[in-house]
Amino acid sequence: MGTASIRRKTVWAVLVLLPLLAISIPGGARAQAQGDAVSHCQDMLRAFDRSPLSISIETEDKGLGETTAVRIDWQSEKGPDAGGWIICYFLPRHSESDAWQIQQLDTSRYGPMGRYEIQQLLKLEHLEDLIPSQAEPKAPTTPESTALYFLQQGINAVSLGCVYALIALGFTLVYGISRAINFAFGEVYMMGAYFILLTNAAALYLLGQTGTGVLLLILAGGLAVSAAYGWAMERTVFRPLRGAPSTVPLIAAIGLSIILKESVRLLQGAKTRYLLVEELQSWPLVTGHGFDVYVNQGHVMVAAATVVMLALLWWVSMRTRFGRQQRACAQDPHMARLLGVDVDRTIAATFMIGGTLAGAAGIFAGAQYGVINFHMGTLMGFKALTAALLGGIGSLPGAVLGGMLIALTETLTAALVGAAWKDIAVFIVLVLVLWLRPGGLLATLKTIPADERV
Repeated sequence: MGTASIRRKTVWAVLVLLPLLAISIPGGARAQAQGDAVSHCQDMLRAFDRSPLSISIETEDKGLGETTAVRIDWQSEKGPDAGGWIICYFLPRHSESDAWQIQQLDTSRYGPMGRYEIQQLLKLEHLEDLIPSQAEPKAPTTPESTALYFLQQGINAVSLGCVYALIALGFTLVYGISRAINFAFGEVYMMGAYFILLTNAAALYLLGQTGTGVLLLILAGGLAVSAAYGWAMERTVFRPLRGAPSTVPLIAAIGLSIILKESVRLLQGAKTRYLLVEELQSWPLVTGHGFDVYVNQGHVMVAAATVVMLALLWWVSMRTRFGRQQRACAQDPHMARLLGVDVDRTIAATFMIGGTLAGAAGIFAGAQYGVINFHMGTLMGFKALTAALLGGIGSLPGAVLGGMLIALTETLTAALVGAAWKDIAVFIVLVLVLWLRPGGLLATLKTIPADERV
C-alpha cells in the first residue's frame, strides 16, 4: 500500500472523528428561575391530590450542593391508605438563574413518568379528566375535548414523523442507487444531535447567547459535517465492497454503526446530556373547549425544514443533470458508466445527501426534545428503516408516508395504551409489513420467488 493511499485513509478517519473530539463546554441558555425545587414538585402534586390532608417533604442533593430530587408523601382526606408519594428528579442547573426542569417523575400510583408525560400533565388544564381528584368531583369528558386531545396528538405525530421521514429519505436514496442499507445513518442522526449540543454550549460560553444568526450557522455547520460523514462512509466502507455479495456491505454497515456509537461513548461519555434551551414559544389553535391545542416553534421548525428539503430533493431529482445521472445509476450503473456518467462520484454524492438528511433530523430532534445520548441513534435508525420499508424503500414519497404512519402509530399507542408500549407497536408494524406486503405500501421493492433465486 503506497504512502499516498495511507495518507488519504488517515485524512478520512480524522474527518469522521474530528467533530467528536470537541470538549464539552458546560453551559445552558439563561432562563428566569421559577421558584425552588420543592415548590416546583409541589405543583406536580396537584395532579394527584388537589387538597391533601398532610404532606411531608424530603430533599436530596447527592453532595452537589443543590437539590437533585424531591420526595413528597401525603395523606388524603379519604383515609390513611388513600395517600401516596411522588419523587421529582431535576436536571442539573449551571447557574442560579436557570429554571428548574423535571427530568423524571416517579409515583406510587402510576409508576415512572418520562418528560413527555410530564409535559402533558403540565399543559392540561383539566387534570381531573385524566387523574381523578380526591377532593373534587370528576368533570365529565366530552366528545369535543376528546377530539381536541387527539388533534394535539396528531400535531405531535406530524412533528415526529418529519424526523423519521428525513432519516428514511436517507435510507431510500442510498438503497435506490447502491442497493445497500446503511445502518450507520442512525448514528449520523445521533451525532447531529451532539453537534448542536456542543456548538450551542460553545456559543453560549463564548458569546453569552445564541441568536438567530448563530443558530443558522450551527445548522449550516451541522449539515456540512453530516454530509462529510456520508461521503467518508461511502469512500472508506461501501465503495470497496460494491462488488461483494449483498450481505457483506450490510454487515459492514452494522460494524460501522457500532464503531461510531462506541466512539461517541468513549469521547463524550455514556451520560445522557440535556440541551437546556429556553422554552419554545407556543401558539394556541383552539382554547376554551375542554382541551387547549397548541403548536410550538419546534413543530413549525421541523415541518418547514422537511418541506424545504423535500422540495429541493424533488427539484434535484427531476430538473437537474445530477438527478438524471442518479436515476441512470439506479437503473443500470454499467450502462450509465458506458454513457459517460461518473458512477462513483454520483453514488458518493448520494451518500452525502443521505448523511445530510440524517444529520438534519438529529439537529432538529436535539433542539426540540433536548435529550441526547450515545445510543439514541440505534433505535431511531431502526424506526426510520421501518418507515422506509413501510412506504416502499427506494421511493421518496414512500419514505415520507412511512415516517408519518410510524409516528402516528407511536403517538397514538403512547396516548391510548401507554408510552412503554410504543416501541413494541412500531416493530409489530414492521413484522406485519414484511409478512403481508414486503414491497411496502407503494410496492417499489420487487421480491423474487424462492424457487427463482440463484
